[in-house]
Amino acid sequence: MELRRLTRVGRRRADIDDVVTAYAAWRRECAAVRAAYCRWARAATSDARLAFSAYRVALDREERAASVYARLLPCASRRVELDVARAMAQPLGRADEGTGVIT
Repeated sequence: MELRRLTRVGRRRADIDDVVTAYAAWRRECAAVRAAYCRWARAATSDARLAFSAYRVALDREERAASVYARLLPCASRRVELDVARAMAQPLGRADEGTGVIT
């Protein structure tokens, strides 16, 4: 039973790490989109076409990063919801050694 709980805690932490990593990647790509847009907006007429192409590439990268984040978030949320449901099903007054939460 203890091994199962440790495995569950490890999976939850890995899921959360994946979500946080995906969120950080998405935010970096958002910043890249803003920077590319600013470069395009300020570009000389002779450079505007190239700057717009760079902006579109940045938008595509941001969209891919957002898709990864959106795909991972529900998985982590479901795992947290299951953990809450398990905790609620336990008798009151027992502390979970892994989290210190009294269930």
